[in-house]
Amino acid sequence: MLLLIDAAGRFPLGTDGEPKLFDAPPAATEITSRVHVTREVTAARVHGVDAADLAGPGGATGDARTHACHPLAARAVGLVNARERTRFDPADGSEVRWGDGGIVARGATGRPIFPRLDPCVIGLVEDPKGERILLVENARRPGYLTLVAGYVDVGETLEAAFAREVWEETGRRVTGVRYLRSQPWPLSGALMLGMAARTADVNAQAPTDGELTRTVWASRDELDSLTLAVEGTIARALIDDWAATRPTRPTPQTPNPEGAHPWR
Repeated sequence: MLLLIDAAGRFPLGTDGEPKLFDAPPAATEITSRVHVTREVTAARVHGVDAADLAGPGGATGDARTHACHPLAARAVGLVNARERTRFDPADGSEVRWGDGGIVARGATGRPIFPRLDPCVIGLVEDPKGERILLVENARRPGYLTLVAGYVDVGETLEAAFAREVWEETGRRVTGVRYLRSQPWPLSGALMLGMAARTADVNAQAPTDGELTRTVWASRDELDSLTLAVEGTIARALIDDWAATRPTRPTPQTPNPEGAHPWR
């Protein structure tokens, strides 16, 4: 069975909302970047047709954002994207060849090259009473409010990475950093790791790195009036989960993880 992803990254959905599978490629189309998603399903990039046309009259389409947590769709999009991004062996620059499954590549040395996965932290920053959270607008993705996020650096724990990102982007120090949940993000090959922490810094305590256009403190009652990250993203899930809970007292913890910052 084939799960077909068009040039825009969309795939057709069936009437049940699940990815639509095909026995064979449609006529007058070109198939590239085949990967084995499961024993029964192969994903591929389809050229010459849009996912909406493949879905049929009144059919819907999905993509990496709408189906980020769908086991089959997320794996399919992630593997196809990884194959298209990996053209040369990073060790010696030789052109890669792909195994039968289309997942593992090898260059001139024969060393296996697996799909790259980049860990990224994203999370809630609460005020001391847990009554408000810090929302941010990213300069590269304006128009909505989301959460502080960034990639984990070499030698960092998840807790240290989140504390660093909050400091760099907002100029605020956090305590009680903890892990909450995760979400694959096949669009960029990231694994989003949801965190939470608290800060006593209502205002920025240092210059920031310029990644944000604004920061906003918002209470549970104020969230409905704000344009937030879309549903289906871990940012929105974390915000919604927080909004559905009552404030709790913070758990006493080490102020900052070992090695998190020079100001620790």
